[in-house]
Amino acid sequence: MHSETNYSSKVEFPGMEAPDREGPPRKCFKRLADALEDARQGADKIEIEWRVLDFLYGRTRWKSVTRADWEQQVRIATAFDENLRRFGSARLLKEIADQVGVSLKAAVAPERTLAPALVITYHGSFSVTLRRLFRNLFPDGVAIAANGVYAAGDGAFALFAAREALLAEKPAFMAPDGRYGREAGTVSVLGAQLPLTDGAPFLAHATGCKVEWLALSWTGRGFAIEALAGPQRVAGEAFRDYRERFYHFYAARLEEAFTGNPANLPLTANWRLMFDAMLAGKVYRFRRPTRQIA
Repeated sequence: MHSETNYSSKVEFPGMEAPDREGPPRKCFKRLADALEDARQGADKIEIEWRVLDFLYGRTRWKSVTRADWEQQVRIATAFDENLRRFGSARLLKEIADQVGVSLKAAVAPERTLAPALVITYHGSFSVTLRRLFRNLFPDGVAIAANGVYAAGDGAFALFAAREALLAEKPAFMAPDGRYGREAGTVSVLGAQLPLTDGAPFLAHATGCKVEWLALSWTGRGFAIEALAGPQRVAGEAFRDYRERFYHFYAARLEEAFTGNPANLPLTANWRLMFDAMLAGKVYRFRRPTRQIA
């Protein structure tokens, strides 16, 4: 592992200009304050199904927040996440890195242990920004995502690379709630059935690595890292038993996120579709194709 944090300016962004939600193209944001203020101004343009909002508010742990204030915070969080994801810049990423770099490194690669970490998160809570931070802080690690060197669409290659990294005591990063790969089962998240693959628990079971849940949380003044140790394989534990423990932990973290602080609840399209399907008595099972090995 690298002992110093070096943030590269060569990060994955869509370009210096990108189409707005409405209106002409604009330049990317260079300051968090500007991205947040734009999100506040454009929050009402964010389209979220009313019954999904009603459902989630009915299960929030933030009971002191009125329905209107809760919804406004969710809309701002969703617009803020979109601004960071689609209109970010290297300068903006460095601003966030200055806030969370030390705690992110401590969570993934603490000095007291050489055990490699499989970092797991979900498609929410500013996860794309978290992945970009991971890639810059751990350039020798493997971050599985929809696009990039370790694209989820090439699942066999990405999993092999992640396994090799973990065996070499380098970290790996993935969001198991993604839509790539063959469905191996489902877990319940607030009653919605989330289809999952065996990828993440396979990596943890095959390598014996430590597992770390990470989320990027907005505090109102800046970002912070939320970290929680996940289940690690015990000696002689069968994969089936470990997988059950792994996804029990993962589902609990997801329910914690969806019932928590609305300022950290950007609702991505997949999760909106997931909850909307559940409210219609269905299961959202859309899967993206992965490359098959000949």
